[in-house]
Amino acid sequence: MGNVARWIFNLLFTLIPVILLVVFFVSLSVFFRNLNEYRTRQALEAEVRLEAVRLRAVGNVNPQTLEETRRLLSRRLQNVGVRGFRIEVQNSTVFVRLPPLEAAERNRVNALLTQRGNLALQLVKTSASNRTVAQIRPTDLEAPALTNRDLDRVQAGQGESGRPALILRLNREGAAKFTRLTAANVGRRLAIVVDGRILIAPTIRGPITGGVVSIQGFNSPQETERLSDLLQTAPLPVRLELVKP
Repeated sequence: MGNVARWIFNLLFTLIPVILLVVFFVSLSVFFRNLNEYRTRQALEAEVRLEAVRLRAVGNVNPQTLEETRRLLSRRLQNVGVRGFRIEVQNSTVFVRLPPLEAAERNRVNALLTQRGNLALQLVKTSASNRTVAQIRPTDLEAPALTNRDLDRVQAGQGESGRPALILRLNREGAAKFTRLTAANVGRRLAIVVDGRILIAPTIRGPITGGVVSIQGFNSPQETERLSDLLQTAPLPVRLELVKP
């Protein structure tokens, strides 16, 4: 009888750790299954909360152009702190799914999605030098002297007067071009143009060196911030229109 009891004891001594190990792995498996189910539910709930924005490319575009557009839009949204968005491209349509946003933030994001962001610094022809900004027509401007390609960084800030300013930091080539431009055109007006809209057209008072251009004359810090957001990335290679539901 003693041998039987000893055999049973040894068997239990051997089986109990195995049973505990099996229970542990089963519990671990159940935990991870529940965790995956929870994450799936969370993802589905987040998907439901996303708000769809539909954009249509204007003109004929190829897949490479649309993919570049998708990449730039993603960078723009990331730069302004939008998280959890999704962007998909189908034919000539770009679908952007956004998390819930406040009205002001939504307007800011819509501008980033629909504006191309083409920057141009253009001399105003002498025949139009006395016109107000509102009166200057595109035909009153010379060819662009500097564009987005001459930029290194853009930021919103304050000018020397403390007023809102858009600060353009030019790359080496852009800085050299801007120095030559301002030195050769003292007394002439230089228009700052974004997507064909003339923002301001100040008079060049003297050569500007150093590669930093502080543009003042804006109505509010929000205006300079919106422009800074827009010009942080390269311009969109295609114009997008918002398709209303």
